[in-house]
Amino acid sequence: MSATKFVPGDRVAFLDEVGGGVVLQLLGSNVVRVRTDEGFVLDRSVKELVRTDREVLSALGRISDHQAGLIAANDVLEEKRRRHQVQARPGKTPKKPEDQGVAEVDLHLHELVEDERMLSDGEKLEFQLRYFERALESAIRNGKRKLIVIHGVGEGVLREEVRRILQYYDGVQFHDADMRRYGTGATEVVILRHR
Repeated sequence: MSATKFVPGDRVAFLDEVGGGVVLQLLGSNVVRVRTDEGFVLDRSVKELVRTDREVLSALGRISDHQAGLIAANDVLEEKRRRHQVQARPGKTPKKPEDQGVAEVDLHLHELVEDERMLSDGEKLEFQLRYFERALESAIRNGKRKLIVIHGVGEGVLREEVRRILQYYDGVQFHDADMRRYGTGATEVVILRHR
């Protein structure tokens, strides 16, 4: 297989890197001097180059009307998204960022098990309390400031058992959680830092 012959003015691309340029001069049978698209002058072996056709390159760079429409639509959506993030709608309170120091655990049984029908009332309560204790231990271990325990209203048995367990923990305080957000079915546990 014979080597490709280049002449000054040929458009070339590099095989081993991105980019290309124009052949300036032949430096021998196997080496040419190339000015890159960035303006650098490099000496390269003809084995490292491939001749490119200007028409093929320009066709590769063109996009169809359909593609241009898609790009424009994406730009419009992105602009709307940016505007929506910056400006809150009039009359609406902007959403507060989520507090990473607060953990939340929902003890409603349907959130914890797939089928609660097979459990007795005692087993249900025991499962919920064990789940609560694991969540509390995890919140303490992970350095959370608060744990919101959603126990629901019901007859109050789960609420009283959760609060009974909390009495045995040093370094925690508890009270009813924010009524506006949780109603009367949640307890807020404040985890005190030990120094």
